Amino acid sequence: MSARKKNILSAVVASMVVIGSLPARASIFDDPSNLRILAEDISAAELRTTMRSFAEGTGSRCSACHVGKIEADLSSYDFALDEKEKKLKAREMIKLVRNINEQIATAFADTGQPLVEVTCATCHRGQEKPEMIEDILQRSVESDGLDAAIAQYRDLRERYHGSYTFDFSERVLMRLAEFYGVNGDYDAALGFIDLNLEFFPRSSRTYVLRAQVLAETDDIAGARRDYERALELEPESAWIKQQLAELD
Repeated sequence: MSARKKNILSAVVASMVVIGSLPARASIFDDPSNLRILAEDISAAELRTTMRSFAEGTGSRCSACHVGKIEADLSSYDFALDEKEKKLKAREMIKLVRNINEQIATAFADTGQPLVEVTCATCHRGQEKPEMIEDILQRSVESDGLDAAIAQYRDLRERYHGSYTFDFSERVLMRLAEFYGVNGDYDAALGFIDLNLEFFPRSSRTYVLRAQVLAETDDIAGARRDYERALELEPESAWIKQQLAELD
């Protein structure tokens, strides 16, 4: 079993221990107190489901917001306490989500189409701090350099590929390469292009982008080579043929 699969399995088991097995300890949800946002008459089943959706949507554990001693033993928690700042912020986020959904319901009430409902997972996608992978990698380039950003991408892909947390599709690294190419950082552009080709070796669009960046650096021979490779992968493309002809 791979390290990634072991990590996923461990996370699933942990979630089952903390949340999935809660029906056996349903008493912690039977008589909640200090409910500021949720309905005071909320049922134990609904409260349990709501808490589970918060945890799964944000990738957080109960201890992120609530005061307790042992994560696996929720009976040790004092859920009524408001000592943690994250709990107060969570309340404000719940209000925000409700407000958004109310506006959606009002704006699209007469369309006859099923309404899309915003949840924690809409933005967080299973991570505590909702960020796009492009933003993380760009910040890494600026603070620690291209090599560090590439290493970080590999690490994130190993940990999260197959989940909905980050987008590891072909287009993501191309957008980063385009950004750095437009801004004249051709080393960073080529670094992300080559990384993309490692995972998408038959991406004609990535070869085209590489050819365009090389042409900007006056490496015409390299650009021609990459256009030809793109044309091998997409032999019917009139546009690639045109770009290749314009090099001459």
